[in-house]
Amino acid sequence: MITSTDPAWDEACERLEKFLLAHRVAPRERMLTLALEWLREAQTLHATDPARDPITAALSLATARTDEWFSRLVADSGPADPLRAARGRAAYFSALAGKFPIAFLDPSPPSEALAALRSALFQAGPELEFQSLVRKEMDYGAMEDIAHETWEQFSWGHVLRAFALWVAVFFAAWAAYLKFFA
Repeated sequence: MITSTDPAWDEACERLEKFLLAHRVAPRERMLTLALEWLREAQTLHATDPARDPITAALSLATARTDEWFSRLVADSGPADPLRAARGRAAYFSALAGKFPIAFLDPSPPSEALAALRSALFQAGPELEFQSLVRKEMDYGAMEDIAHETWEQFSWGHVLRAFALWVAVFFAAWAAYLKFFA
């Protein structure tokens, strides 16, 4: 084992623990054993390629190991496939994680767990089509016509007459106040 005082390795170990917690690895001893095992392997890989970040090395190793295991859960043979790994991960979280938390990364999970996983049916949604969104003018319908006609009939003379009327009312009220209440 490579001993290092680099704080990046401590961070890598913490991230591995969080990764395993996210996968609901139940016994803490199992989680720590897996994290330390992966950390040692990542340190060995890091020794061959020192330019690689310790956190990246540890987490890419963890992702690769879990993807391989999830692929094997869904199908007995064949190379690790990202779609198969995603299907295995979904099946694990839906059927296996709650009932068999100790089975995570077990080379031979219980047969009843495998039967539950392989019988799960997952159907993807429709394919997405990305389209360019072109700006279209808003159609306000009748409201646009009414507003246009109102604006055409608008006259500043009406506004000025209303303003003059309210000024006269204000001064009349003020004069009444001064005469009767002051």
